[in-house]
Amino acid sequence: MDHDRASLFLRFALIFLGAPAGLLQAQTAPATYLIEFTDKTGTPYSLNQPEAYLSSRALDRRVRQGIAVDPSDLPVDPAYVNALLAAGSMQLVGTSRWQNSVTIRTTDTLALDTLDQLPFVQYLRCLQDGTVRPDRVPSKLPEMLRNSVDAPYEQHYGRGFRQLAMINGHLLHEVGARGEGIVLGILDSGFENADILPAFAPLRARNGIVLTANLVTGDGNVYQDHWHGRSVLSIIAAQLPGTLVGAAPNVQVALVRTEDAATEYLVEEDNWVRGAELLDSLGCDILNTSLGYTRFDDSTQDHLVSDLDGLTTRISIAAGMAAQKGMIVVNSAGNSGQNDWYRISAPADAIGILAVGAVGSFRESAPFSGHGPSADGRVKPDVCAMGWGTAGLDIDGVHIATINGTSFSGPLVAGGVACLWQLHPDRSASEVMDAVRRSASHHAHPDQDFGYGIPDLWRAHLLLKGIDLTGLSEGQFFNVMPVPFADHIEVELFAGKDGLLLVDLFDITGRPVWSVQERLEHRTYQRLWLADADLASLPAAPYLLRLRMGDRALQRSVIKSLH
Repeated sequence: MDHDRASLFLRFALIFLGAPAGLLQAQTAPATYLIEFTDKTGTPYSLNQPEAYLSSRALDRRVRQGIAVDPSDLPVDPAYVNALLAAGSMQLVGTSRWQNSVTIRTTDTLALDTLDQLPFVQYLRCLQDGTVRPDRVPSKLPEMLRNSVDAPYEQHYGRGFRQLAMINGHLLHEVGARGEGIVLGILDSGFENADILPAFAPLRARNGIVLTANLVTGDGNVYQDHWHGRSVLSIIAAQLPGTLVGAAPNVQVALVRTEDAATEYLVEEDNWVRGAELLDSLGCDILNTSLGYTRFDDSTQDHLVSDLDGLTTRISIAAGMAAQKGMIVVNSAGNSGQNDWYRISAPADAIGILAVGAVGSFRESAPFSGHGPSADGRVKPDVCAMGWGTAGLDIDGVHIATINGTSFSGPLVAGGVACLWQLHPDRSASEVMDAVRRSASHHAHPDQDFGYGIPDLWRAHLLLKGIDLTGLSEGQFFNVMPVPFADHIEVELFAGKDGLLLVDLFDITGRPVWSVQERLEHRTYQRLWLADADLASLPAAPYLLRLRMGDRALQRSVIKSLH
């Protein structure tokens, strides 16, 4: 991290993270509590001087989208915090601007009994009591990632091509959008060895990791704890050409650990709230969370399905608040599709975000993917991407595995959206998300499995340019290039309901000299690269190209050049 970024992190960490890490370890096995305050009337911070608590980048994001700084942005009243800590032996974990609260750790039960008598305390709840409850919530994250299926390697993207091509993310790369200028915050369980692994060497070399924060332990290190966030990061930003290239390989990232993979308590939702606020203050554009919460080690903390209305759980309220601040929040839908919960998990129910379900390589709904709708009847998941057989870093951090879970469909969408927003920086977060939903395969008829369907990010790009292809249902040819061609032909088309493209090339006498068949994905915009050694070896001359797709046909005279 360079000096300017380190200074920025320290400045805002003092406001939003709370006490230094050393203070968090002073007591043995303390319990963790959330305390909400009644007001902010005495805060020394001002709406007229937001630069004291928001970075210039965060303020610029609001200005671009016409979002005013409001009282929810103000830090909590430090006088309330000091009075609270003076009531007994307590350690400050952190504060929440959006929810006007503090998180403390303590074993001082006598002091706790007096806190609700303080006039500025509105609410107190235990987030984690420290009691070990073995195996109540088993297998929070999968123990193993790999399976025995080997996918074919592609020339540039490697095994990650199928998952990226399914949402047409590679087409955004072709026009120069690879995430440049976008800051994407990842809230997860840890990013083990991401500071040394080859997959992230280009990311580190360009100082692409702009912030790290560990809100679980407070020790500042996110690189020693868990593989899950690292695998998520690989789907977004890995650069191993020919093996795995991420959905937004040139994006900047902020890595925040909020999840303790060994336990499940409400404190992890509290960590997320504070992490989202930290990333807001930094000026992040997009947040990705491959986490979800339903049931806890302490059953008194369990959510109900009826809670998933976007307005009940703290984490979902905060995710909706993050969206209101002009960020695009992408959250995995959850992996409860095969158990008795069945539904999405919090905060996928949040209002104004993109909740992402999982599909397989044939665009079929993954059996484990959490189902919608939200408790109040909104379409959930919003969209789906490949999370069943996704290519990403294995648990060893070196090899590529096929990995399963909505944890891995979410970052595909987050990375793709980073590239999309790069092309349309003048558009608001809500406009970009609307284009993503409208581009998706089931937009006309959303359901509880797919939501609005699998997004087509190229079609979303065209929508943001004012070109609406969402009404297309029949196959259509748009373009054939390059002219003249040398070793390949590109065909731009809408596939409609037809699943096969027939391509034939004839010489000037009408003799067929080359042909190929390509399978198409139904009702999707596609740009196909057609090439092989036989095409490249044809002599330079005029030819007739014929394309057939169901009852649609296109004939065009083309010229082959030597180079």
